[in-house]
Amino acid sequence: MLTQLDIFDPSSYPTRREEEWKYSDLSRVLRTAPDKPLVVRTLSELESEPDGFTYYSADEAGFDGLQKAADHAMSHSGRLYIDGNDFGDEDGYLGYQGAGHIELKDGQSLVVFEDYTGAFDYAVNTQLRFTLAKGARLVRVVILDEPETAVSIRRSLIETAPDSVFKQYVFSTGAKFQRFETHVNHAGHGADVELNGAYLLKDKRHFDLTTRVLHTDIDGVTAQLTKGLVKDSATAVFQGRIFVERGADGTDARMRHQALILNDGAHVRAKPELEIYADDVQCAHGNTIGALDEEALFFCQTRGLSEEQARALLTQAFVVPVADAIPDEVLRETVLNFLENVTESYHGL
Repeated sequence: MLTQLDIFDPSSYPTRREEEWKYSDLSRVLRTAPDKPLVVRTLSELESEPDGFTYYSADEAGFDGLQKAADHAMSHSGRLYIDGNDFGDEDGYLGYQGAGHIELKDGQSLVVFEDYTGAFDYAVNTQLRFTLAKGARLVRVVILDEPETAVSIRRSLIETAPDSVFKQYVFSTGAKFQRFETHVNHAGHGADVELNGAYLLKDKRHFDLTTRVLHTDIDGVTAQLTKGLVKDSATAVFQGRIFVERGADGTDARMRHQALILNDGAHVRAKPELEIYADDVQCAHGNTIGALDEEALFFCQTRGLSEEQARALLTQAFVVPVADAIPDEVLRETVLNFLENVTESYHGL
């Protein structure tokens, strides 16, 4: 269940007293509501990008026309690019709030690429709902490379159906406050869900990756891998919960979170959870938080790399497995290039 939240009403802001927001205190970060909402205009046309993506500008059109854009994409290349790169304005502290819905019918397939960068100061609260019918297949790739002054809450609800497939890959560099929530109602009966993510945080940035998966019926599969890096005084929060209801026999659910803390002063708050009320299930979760391998660092330096180059190489290698799993070749290369650029900047190269 998504918490009721209105970015323009401070009385609705959750606090640390609420368990779901224990490590991410929005009321402390966003003490006053944004000055004004961003102007929302109607999207007049849908364009095709060179790589075959249907282009959709979220900052101009909001999410009101999202289903139309998705239908257009599915009738053409099967790829949808949601561009959220132009939030913010140099003249004031702006806010944006919106919701959208994408429905995939029986057997339909769609690849969605969401690119959120933005500029200046802004606060954003968005909700997306994805509904998958029997046998539908959705691949969702999200890049969150927002400015360090941004306050960003992006939440989504995924409704699966028997034999459907949902695969999600989220990559974040954090912000002043950034939270990405995913809630999945898992239908079982051959439905397959993957929730994957990677974060690379520095300075005072904050990123909260919260996932909730509810298995309600038999023979459902969930696999989750999250890997992250934190340095300086950055904070990462991972809250993953898989709930297996009574009667959801045959569930196979696995969750892993792995993080590296690169210096004193950086923080990782991890809370992986399994709640199981069914029999004959295969469920496991793991959480590992450590430091960069000094022997590997030394080995790289003996091969002629500077310390900064060696650190960049090792940290990139740590998060790359998440990107390597993206099934769409174009998006896989896009994300790998993004990670290379981020890790080089991360180490001052």
